[in-house]
Amino acid sequence: MNAALDGSSRFGKNANGLKISNHVFGFFPSINAAWVVTGEEFMKNQQFVDVLKMRAGYAVTGNDDIGNYSARHYYLPQSLLGAYGLVRGNIPNSELKWETNRKATIGFDASFLRERLNVSLDLYSSVTQDLIGVQQINTASGMSYAIKNDGSLSNQGIDLAVNARIIDQSELKWDVSLNASTYKNKLQTLSSEMALTEIAGAYVQTKIGAPLSQFYGYQTQGILSSDAKATEANLAIQYPDGTKVPFTAGDVHFVDRDRNNVIDEKDMTVIGDPNPDVFGSFTSSVQWKRFTLNTLFNYSIGGDVYNALRANLESMSGTDNQTAAILYRWKTNGQQTDIPKAVWGDPMGNSRFSDRWIEDGSFLRLKTVTLAYNLPLKIDFINSVQLYVTANNLVTFTNYLGYDPEFSTSQNPLYFGIDTGVSPQPRSVLLGVKIGL
Repeated sequence: MNAALDGSSRFGKNANGLKISNHVFGFFPSINAAWVVTGEEFMKNQQFVDVLKMRAGYAVTGNDDIGNYSARHYYLPQSLLGAYGLVRGNIPNSELKWETNRKATIGFDASFLRERLNVSLDLYSSVTQDLIGVQQINTASGMSYAIKNDGSLSNQGIDLAVNARIIDQSELKWDVSLNASTYKNKLQTLSSEMALTEIAGAYVQTKIGAPLSQFYGYQTQGILSSDAKATEANLAIQYPDGTKVPFTAGDVHFVDRDRNNVIDEKDMTVIGDPNPDVFGSFTSSVQWKRFTLNTLFNYSIGGDVYNALRANLESMSGTDNQTAAILYRWKTNGQQTDIPKAVWGDPMGNSRFSDRWIEDGSFLRLKTVTLAYNLPLKIDFINSVQLYVTANNLVTFTNYLGYDPEFSTSQNPLYFGIDTGVSPQPRSVLLGVKIGL
């Protein structure tokens, strides 16, 4: 036991090369020393496990992405009828400060079968305090928003990496790897119990005890296909003066959550979560003589997407061009379809933010394929010459109706899962020569 605490060679490294970090013993000396003795005896008497290692860490970091001069007064040039002057550019916040993130991690590494199979597992938990947020304010102030610190967010996740050599021969080698990650976040504190942010026609919920960036809107039950269905549903919208206008055949059948036969803001609820269940990548590398074939797949399972572009191109409320899908809109009594009738101005709000525009963002993409050949050269000043061809974004398997399920509209987490029609990643083919000197 004392030898382990002193970091002697007996417990610092065993006959099979198992390394133990001595500084860990300072935290739990009796537990770690006993584990090392048992682990050493185990490693000596088996041939399956090569390496077992545990890692742990704790870090405190900050985020200063609050913009320039956000905490101070500043002015902007403004012209009016040919005259130029200065106007207030912001509402300062002298108490504005960095976000603070505290993250604890624990990891496990293991190698098997003479390191032909390697597994790495990381678990982490973090809390971010003093979140930097944009607060919408009354436009009578001359500004539309102000920056402030508000709330804290927790995040827990798991990262798994598996690497294996399937074939290990002199002229043929095949390596594969799989990466999988998952996380859950939850808003812990906020100055208000709940806040809604409107983005591209969608409402994003920020609520204590819930994940960040959930979609908040109306649930639907298809289309009121006939007059009888509309009469049976007995739903209406109500104007501020109390006048009620009933939904008729061809309108969307919205879910009346409070059962008062009126579709309004009180019927809104969570209709989607952009956070995926699992995401990661898969790689394969095959080497045969002088040829190498590398492939990379990435994937995402779960995670809802708000197709804002489709919501605009299938709203049928104005004179804008629409997609071919509206050819199948409701036209006659009793028609079965999932697209409502076309009415100028959309007086019943059929195109309002609802689960009609929420889609499954799951996908599997062949991201990169590279075929390389090493030339057999014997030149003093050139070590190697490799010819290669690389193809990117060859094929994507998904049910998402938008351009690209793998998009990024903004760095702001509230925009996560909102597709406003961002240009898709292009398919490309590259030819190259790599020379090693």
